[in-house]
Amino acid sequence: MDNFFYLVATPESLLASHLPPFEFGNYLAVGTKKQTRGQVIFFEVDSSLVPGLPWNHIHRKLVPYENGQPKRSVYLSIYRALESVPLEALKSLYLVSDEGLVLEIPEGKYESGDSPETHLYQQFVPGTTRVASKLSPPEFVKFLTDTSHPVSAPKVFFAELLLNELASNPYAPLNNLPYANPDHLRDCLIKLTESKERTTKTVLRSMRRELAYRTIRDGFFIGEQERMKFYPFPSVERLENEYFSWWRSALIPHF
Repeated sequence: MDNFFYLVATPESLLASHLPPFEFGNYLAVGTKKQTRGQVIFFEVDSSLVPGLPWNHIHRKLVPYENGQPKRSVYLSIYRALESVPLEALKSLYLVSDEGLVLEIPEGKYESGDSPETHLYQQFVPGTTRVASKLSPPEFVKFLTDTSHPVSAPKVFFAELLLNELASNPYAPLNNLPYANPDHLRDCLIKLTESKERTTKTVLRSMRRELAYRTIRDGFFIGEQERMKFYPFPSVERLENEYFSWWRSALIPHF
């Protein structure tokens, strides 16, 4: 059987498996007996580019079950897993709905384009803080991974979320943005806009529920200092035309 390696962000962990990505994502989301349900976000990893993997443990544990079924998961790390995986080892990103449907997102080229005045970032690793910021994604990566600061991280993984008109006018209506406690969000954006010195403002200290995929703006970012990978989220048109089953599943919380 083939061996696959995955960096999971929800929660952070490094795993080995006999399951290819779509089967692995379905397994993590719904389990073998469909008794567990939950959204999953993970990367496939090129193990040849990851130093220090516990190969003796992998060879001992990553073996088929007695009935010949593939081994579904072997945990290799549950602490500082992202930090141990080089950026060049990360392959496609996979987003899994809470009923186990999987969307693959290959790496893309980041184009700054018409960058909004204010950004909303949902972090996944190493923390799950939601932050409003005047910094663009590359600037945000560089800011958070500057280890000369007292608060920093070696690498960060986050998504940019939609703000629509709020990105340029914190007093604008939310319209269809499904954020809890909109008054608090607006207050954070106003304070950030009115402060010349401040570049970031915490909106939520940690994720309280699963990410609403429809709130993703450009996509997902992972990086350290000057190095960054970008995984572009498909447009609504592409989602409806090419990935309709996943998109329909992603729009409706099932459990």
